[in-house]
Amino acid sequence: IIFDVGGNEGESIDFFSNLFANPTIYSFEPEKKSYLKLIKKYGKNKEIKLFNLAFGNKKEELKLKINIKSSTSTFSKINPQSKYYNLKSLILNRSKNNIFLGEEKVKIKKIDDFFYQKKIKTIHILKIDTEGFEFSVIKGAKKALKKTKIIIIEFQLNDMYLNYKPKKIDDFLINNNFTLVTALKFPFMPYEDRIYINKKY
Repeated sequence: IIFDVGGNEGESIDFFSNLFANPTIYSFEPEKKSYLKLIKKYGKNKEIKLFNLAFGNKKEELKLKINIKSSTSTFSKINPQSKYYNLKSLILNRSKNNIFLGEEKVKIKKIDDFFYQKKIKTIHILKIDTEGFEFSVIKGAKKALKKTKIIIIEFQLNDMYLNYKPKKIDDFLINNNFTLVTALKFPFMPYEDRIYINKKY
């Protein structure tokens, strides 16, 4: 059982489908355009369950900032003073020096609520890539984390998002019985994927 939080256009679905024989993948993608691509690509596969929603620490409705590069659309507040943000804007949209195309309203749920509504017993892998919104996601999963074996979570190593504190995420996971196994850094990229394992397992 795999939770793919931040499905984008199916990169993680492909990865996990190739890695495991018959995984059941729950993929959650808030951006409508990307979600429709997922439906077109995987809609007939009964083992891949697709949802046009996002997770956070409470049930609400938020505005998703739509990025030119769909994989980096975000709910997070942008730091306009960030050198990385300004450089990224210049590269991706030189004419306007802005990487966002607009906004979409998105329903936010808690992983805990979804977990129990669907009567899921265990999450073997919880992958979270939500562009600075990761802390809100895991705060809404306190109960589900007790039934989660492995977490793969993106950590930002830049100042693009306001009030983003990687240490808070790390402390929260450690306090919820997880231990950091490794951090996978990408050349020239200001972020990394960290893998945590539940000590219970």
